[in-house]
Formats: sequence, structure tokens, C-alpha cells
Amino acid sequence: MAGKRFTVRSRDIRWKEGRVKIRRSRPKPAPTPILALDLVVAGVAGLLAAGVVFCLAFILSGSHGVPVYLGYAVILGGVGVACLTLGPQDRGGRMIAGAIGVLWLIGSAGLFAAQADIFIPPHRHATVAQPVVVDKAED
Repeated sequence: MAGKRFTVRSRDIRWKEGRVKIRRSRPKPAPTPILALDLVVAGVAGLLAAGVVFCLAFILSGSHGVPVYLGYAVILGGVGVACLTLGPQDRGGRMIAGAIGVLWLIGSAGLFAAQADIFIPPHRHATVAQPVVVDKAED
């Protein structure tokens, strides 16, 4: 048997046989939340939700004749309530729900004031499409 007979030489000087002792450190404090970053995230999330609901309100208006302001108010109100009840109950969740609420109020009032200017023509075809007749090709 060749080689080192005593393996402790290759280990650290402070190494001791036995159970591994864990060095306990103090728990690190939670990082302080940045208010400006939370406001930006809440604003972007609110604008994204309001934009999607705005598109849905136009689709609902074109397909079923529901006024745009009414569709916007009902759908975004439901999204805001769902955000409050189903979302996280921390400061970020409340800020996003608040941003959706502010956009709900401003958007509903703006669409209600502009309802006379919003006209979506119905998608009706004036003429009947010509039937396509496929003839068998003769060889």
C-alpha cells in the first residue's frame, strides 16, 4: 500500500472529526420595500388590465350592441373586485387594486362623456356572396 497513510494532513488545520458544527448567523432583515418601484409596477399592471378590458368592451359593443362605457365599467369593476378579494393582501396587491379602481373611474367617466362620438358600424354584408361551383375537370 503506497501513498499517504495519514489523511488528516490533506485537510484543513481547523478540521476536527465528529459532527459538523453549523455556524449560526443572525437572520438578515427583510429588505425595505421601495415605494416608487411599487407605484410603477401597480401603474403598469393597472394600465395593462384597463387596456385589455377596453378592447373587450369594444368587441362586446360591436357584437352585442352594449354601450362601450357600460361594458368597460362592468368588466373592469369585476376585475378590480377580483383583484382585491383573490389577489395577495399585501401592499402591492392593494396598490394594483387601487390603480385599477382609479382607471375604472376615469375610464368609465371618459367613455360615458364620449359616448356620442363613439360609433362602431355593424358588420353586416350588403350583398350575398356568390356561390362557388366546382366543376370536375375533364382530362
